[in-house]
Amino acid sequence: MRILLSALTFALLSSVALAQVDPGAQATQQAAQLASQANQQAIQMMQQSQQAGQTATQQTMDASTSLPVCCYMARKPKFSVKPGTYSSPTKVKITDSTRGAIIYYTTDGWTPTEASQRYEGPVTIDSTTILQAVAVVPNFARSLVAKAEYKFNSTTTAAAPSPVVTPVPPRASVASPSEKLVVMQGTPVRLAFDADVSSKTASVGDKIPFTLAEDVVVDGVVLAKKGTPASGMILQVDKTGVGGQPGDLAVRADSLDISGNSVRLRGTVYLEGEAKPPNAEVLIPVVGSAFIFKHGQDAEIKRGAVMTTFVYGDTSLAPAQ
Repeated sequence: MRILLSALTFALLSSVALAQVDPGAQATQQAAQLASQANQQAIQMMQQSQQAGQTATQQTMDASTSLPVCCYMARKPKFSVKPGTYSSPTKVKITDSTRGAIIYYTTDGWTPTEASQRYEGPVTIDSTTILQAVAVVPNFARSLVAKAEYKFNSTTTAAAPSPVVTPVPPRASVASPSEKLVVMQGTPVRLAFDADVSSKTASVGDKIPFTLAEDVVVDGVVLAKKGTPASGMILQVDKTGVGGQPGDLAVRADSLDISGNSVRLRGTVYLEGEAKPPNAEVLIPVVGSAFIFKHGQDAEIKRGAVMTTFVYGDTSLAPAQ
């Protein structure tokens, strides 16, 4: 080691002495120093580039931990009967090929959720109906919404129509201002949206106006007439997104005014626009301009759409003033 050190020292002193004597040698030494500095700068730049790459990789890995457990969707359910016009009741089977899938469905026009009716056998369709279904599987994204409209012919042929006498139903009495009544928990209340609602413009917390879609009658007494105002709010809203993601809305009913009394309601409906993904089964791996720029449809609730809610708890109605 000492011999090597001595040799290097001797060589260095020789080069310095030579440079002092020979200007050409001095220029050569300077050029070597410049080249060495350039090499060091190049190495530093390479190290910085590698460090930046490692940082980017780590950020990607960190981001991936926030993604769903599985990037695949449950498959879209299928109906055994094609949509169309029918003249007699029919039974529709709903199936899904995803292992472990649980199917939920609706027939009232609202998008099904896990709070909707669970499929446990064929659904009987005996009137014009829009049947919708979704499949839910643990660790999978929920499936796209399957939808089918079944229409029924209302025309019948009669050889000789005879006069029909329609009995007049007994008229329900209207609650007197002096009466004190109790509206029971679970009493159904059907509300109609009193304004259009769109996922494109709605925000969480927006107040939604409703009116009664039909009278609220209990034991032959009209507690509230059709058209009575009610209120609700936007509980959740998502805009359309890349990859054909649709807009969606969740609306909650809050209260109904009955003769100056506020009656609490419970009931939430969910509506999803039509999804338009480049690949219906895979969410994340799809890339490219088609994935980036393609959006689904907004969720649109039209004025007059009806939702069913229920009285939250037994409510005593004070006499109207």
